[in-house]
Amino acid sequence: MFPNIARSGLTLPKVLTGVQKTLNIANQIIPLYVQVKPIIKNAQSAFSVAKELLAPTPAKTENISLSEPSNPNTTIKKQDVSLNNPVFFL
Repeated sequence: MFPNIARSGLTLPKVLTGVQKTLNIANQIIPLYVQVKPIIKNAQSAFSVAKELLAPTPAKTENISLSEPSNPNTTIKKQDVSLNNPVFFL
Protein backbone atom coordinates (compact mmCIF):
# COMPACT_ATOMS: atom_id res chain seq x y z
CA MET A 1 0.00 0.00 0.00
CA PHE A 2 2.76 2.48 0.95
CA PRO A 3 5.89 1.14 -0.75
CA ASN A 4 8.05 4.24 0.00
CA ILE A 5 7.42 4.02 3.73
CA ALA A 6 8.49 0.38 3.84
CA ARG A 7 11.76 1.18 2.06
CA SER A 8 12.63 4.19 4.20
CA GLY A 9 12.83 2.16 7.38
CA LEU A 10 9.86 3.79 9.09
CA THR A 11 8.80 1.46 11.87
CA LEU A 12 6.25 1.60 14.64
CA PRO A 13 8.87 2.09 17.41
CA LYS A 14 10.34 5.06 15.52
CA VAL A 15 6.90 6.62 15.09
CA LEU A 16 6.05 6.08 18.76
CA THR A 17 9.37 7.62 19.81
CA GLY A 18 8.65 10.69 17.70
CA VAL A 19 5.13 11.01 19.13
CA GLN A 20 6.47 10.65 22.67
CA LYS A 21 9.04 13.41 22.15
CA THR A 22 6.37 15.68 20.68
CA LEU A 23 4.04 15.08 23.62
CA ASN A 24 6.84 15.73 26.13
CA ILE A 25 7.58 19.09 24.50
CA ALA A 26 3.85 19.95 24.47
CA ASN A 27 3.60 19.06 28.17
CA GLN A 28 6.38 21.53 28.93
CA ILE A 29 5.19 24.37 26.67
CA ILE A 30 1.47 24.44 27.54
CA PRO A 31 1.92 25.30 31.26
CA LEU A 32 4.54 27.87 30.31
CA TYR A 33 2.11 29.49 27.88
CA VAL A 34 -0.65 29.55 30.52
CA GLN A 35 1.68 31.32 32.98
CA VAL A 36 3.09 33.86 30.51
CA LYS A 37 -0.21 34.87 28.85
CA PRO A 38 -1.44 37.13 31.75
CA ILE A 39 1.99 38.76 31.97
CA ILE A 40 1.84 39.73 28.32
CA LYS A 41 -1.69 41.12 28.71
CA ASN A 42 -0.64 43.17 31.74
CA ALA A 43 2.41 44.50 29.90
CA GLN A 44 0.17 45.76 27.09
CA SER A 45 -2.05 47.50 29.66
CA ALA A 46 0.99 48.99 31.37
CA PHE A 47 2.22 50.46 28.08
CA SER A 48 -1.15 52.09 27.43
CA VAL A 49 -1.21 53.56 30.96
CA ALA A 50 2.34 54.87 30.55
CA LYS A 51 1.39 56.38 27.21
CA GLU A 52 -1.49 58.27 28.83
CA LEU A 53 0.73 59.48 31.67
CA LEU A 54 3.33 60.80 29.26
CA ALA A 55 0.77 62.56 27.05
CA PRO A 56 1.14 66.37 27.05
CA THR A 57 -1.41 68.30 29.08
CA PRO A 58 -2.63 71.84 28.36
CA ALA A 59 -0.94 74.41 30.61
CA LYS A 60 -2.95 77.54 29.75
CA THR A 61 -6.26 78.59 31.27
CA GLU A 62 -9.21 78.89 28.95
CA ASN A 63 -12.37 80.94 29.26
CA ILE A 64 -15.64 79.16 28.57
CA SER A 65 -18.78 81.23 28.22
CA LEU A 66 -22.10 79.87 29.42
CA SER A 67 -24.92 79.48 26.95
CA GLU A 68 -27.40 81.54 28.98
CA PRO A 69 -28.81 84.38 26.85
CA SER A 70 -29.87 86.46 29.90
CA ASN A 71 -26.31 86.98 31.21
CA PRO A 72 -23.68 86.75 28.40
CA ASN A 73 -20.82 88.17 30.54
CA THR A 74 -20.69 85.13 32.83
CA THR A 75 -17.57 83.05 32.24
CA ILE A 76 -16.01 80.08 33.96
CA LYS A 77 -12.23 79.74 34.16
CA LYS A 78 -10.63 76.34 34.00
CA GLN A 79 -7.95 75.77 36.58
CA ASP A 80 -4.38 75.26 35.46
CA VAL A 81 -4.16 71.48 35.03
CA SER A 82 -0.38 71.36 35.28
CA LEU A 83 -0.48 72.30 38.98
CA ASN A 84 -2.40 69.14 39.87
CA ASN A 85 -0.12 66.67 38.09
CA PRO A 86 2.26 64.48 40.08
CA VAL A 87 6.00 65.04 39.70
CA PHE A 88 8.14 61.98 38.97
CA PHE A 89 11.86 61.97 39.79
CA LEU A 90 13.97 59.57 37.79
